Amino acid sequence: MEPDDTSSDAFRDDRLPLIVSAYLDGELLGEELAAFEALLKDNPTLASEVAEMRQIEEQLAKIGTDILAEPVPEALLQAIAEFERS
Repeated sequence: MEPDDTSSDAFRDDRLPLIVSAYLDGELLGEELAAFEALLKDNPTLASEVAEMRQIEEQLAKIGTDILAEPVPEALLQAIAEFERS
């Protein structure tokens, strides 16, 4: 990140990745949430990066959901049963 992109010392804080992760996971509450959202408002670069991370998380969550919704093939169930018997 370019030095002029920083609007507070929080960008130099090693905890920023943990704070971003907690934010994306919905774990920030109260004053921590308000402070981080103020930081996002003051720093469009960070806000853009966080928005991109949220999109990536959403896309990853969708991957394979259609496959997971399908029933397990009978041949696979039989193979597992045979393995467990041996």
